This record gives sequence, C-alpha cells and structure tokens, in this order.
Amino acid sequence: MAADDRVSATAPFRRRGWWLLGGIAALLALVLVLPQVLVGERSPETEARSFLQAILDGDTDAVREHMVEPEGGVLEAAFTDQVVLAAEERVDRFTIEETTVDGDTAQVTATLQLGRRTQETTLHLTRHREGALHRPAWELEPVELPVMRVSVPVAASAVLINGVEVPLSDEARANQTFGLVEVHLVVLPGVYQLSAPEGGEAVTPTTVRSTIPPVLGPWLNSLIEIGYELTETGEEQLGTYLIDTALAECARSTQPRPENCPFGASEEVTGEGAWKILTPPQIHVAGGAAGYYDAYGYGGLAEFTVTAEDGSTTVHRVPIEEAAIGMMDRDGRFYGTWFGNQEAVYY
Repeated sequence: MAADDRVSATAPFRRRGWWLLGGIAALLALVLVLPQVLVGERSPETEARSFLQAILDGDTDAVREHMVEPEGGVLEAAFTDQVVLAAEERVDRFTIEETTVDGDTAQVTATLQLGRRTQETTLHLTRHREGALHRPAWELEPVELPVMRVSVPVAASAVLINGVEVPLSDEARANQTFGLVEVHLVVLPGVYQLSAPEGGEAVTPTTVRSTIPPVLGPWLNSLIEIGYELTETGEEQLGTYLIDTALAECARSTQPRPENCPFGASEEVTGEGAWKILTPPQIHVAGGAAGYYDAYGYGGLAEFTVTAEDGSTTVHRVPIEEAAIGMMDRDGRFYGTWFGNQEAVYY
C-alpha cells in the first residue's frame, strides 16, 4: 500500500479521536455547570437561616460578615467567640415566621428566643446577579447589632465580661482623672456577667449581671455601672489621705472659713489667723457609687487664732465634723476632698 493511501486511511480515525475528546470536554462542562443551573439560587430564607444559626452557634466571624460596621466610638473588643460562648445564656432558638419576595428584594421575619424572652425581627435581602453565568444570589443587608453601655472606673484598663478580660484602649478610657468612663460595646443577645478587673488589696471588684434581649437592630441598654468596693485597706488609705493631705492643707489656710474644709470659725470672726488641728477626726467610709466613695469625719477639734494689732490673741475652738468624698485616679491612688464651706459642687 502506498504511503498516501495509509495517511488517507488513518485520517478518519484522527477526526473521530478529536470529536471524542471534544465530547468529553463538553460533558465535563455540563457536569460542572448544569448543577448550578438546575439547582438555582439559594432562597432568601436559606440565607437568613444561615445568619441566624451563626448567632445560635456564637460564631462571631460569620455574624461579623453581615453586621453594620460600628460607628461613633462603639467598640468590637467584646465581640469574640470566647466572650459570647461564655455567656450565662444565649439565643437558643429561632423560628422563621414569614418570607416575602418582591422582585429582587425580600424580607424574612423570624422570632428569636433567649430563655423565656422572645422577640420578632425582620431581615432584609437583595438579589444580585454574579458570576460568568450571572447566576442570581440573595445577599443579606447589613444587620445592626445591640450595643451595651458600660461605665468603667478610670483605674480599670479592662472590663471582665463572662470572666474574659476585654482590654480597653487609651482612647476608650478618655483622659479624665476620676470617676467612671462610659464605653459602648457591640454584643450579641445574651446574659452577661460584668466586673472590673482586680485592682489590688485596697478594692474588691463588684459584679453586675445584665441581659441583652434577643433583638437585632438599633438597641441600647440602660447604663451598667461596674466598680470597686473598698476593703479595710482601701478605707484606711482614703482616711489617711483625707487627714494627712486634705485636712493638712486646710490647716495651712489663714482664712477663718477655708473653702472645702471640715471646720470654720463663726461669722463674727473676721481677719486672717492661724489654724491648728488639736484632734484629728475619725473617718467613717460609707458605700460608693459612680466611682466615688462617701466618707464622714467626726470627733475632731481645731482652733483658729487671730492676732490683733496690739499683739493680743483670740482663740476660737471648733469641732471637726463634716462629709467628704473620695475617689480613685487612673493609677489606683486615692484622693479626697471635704465638703465644708463649699462653693463648688462635685457631684
């Protein structure tokens, strides 16, 4: 057989081979593409269920993909799996009540349950065309989450939520010297235990229990105040400051009625003179609120000596008995002031 005859005889086989390869490629393409076309889009209810299930699971990464970006100084510091999963109670159930589709928009109404509490919420979705085939897909519109308001002592560099330490930035703590600083934290619904971190031997952190109801959307709780109770050591430190520093400063005054001091001569006494503490007062420290501690001094005695132009002196003895207020600064040190002869209002 001639060579040309052999080439002519094998040509049909080569063509059939190419057709076979082309058929296989087309079949593979159909296998990959057809399921997407046949299955179609995920329904808006399916997308909503996926998001709500992430809330039940405490999956903050999945929830974060669909939440409104916090603004206005709201912090995400407490929005972690560790904090959420340690909550005393969390959303434990949801029920889809109704799904409404109108063109490329949809609404899914669901009821969230937290213990015995239930709350209805509506999720909004939009349909988009994406991919080479412009396959339709439903996308959940960003969901706003609840915000927890917490007042934290300025001495606290963190807040404990469900036993997990959540650090606070210097910006969040502000620059004030005394009292409480209000911080806003984005959270998931649940029951939370909050306290300030350990503050040394002078104070004991107080713990507050707060419930964020099963709501999705703009929501702000009543202000939660966490702080410190004074131990005996703390009461001694505050009392020492009130006597050794604040009272000593009063004793250096030459005025008959020095401002913010627990003693003063009668209105008939005029002119400058010298004060002397004869008996320091005893200090009783009561409870505190908003980062301040109420105290009371009693049983003390002071005298004010006025020297006349002729060199004669007049001594006026007065009791030391007055209210005071104490506070802890950013470094955990105690300060205080007396309320006697007061012109300024402190709280």
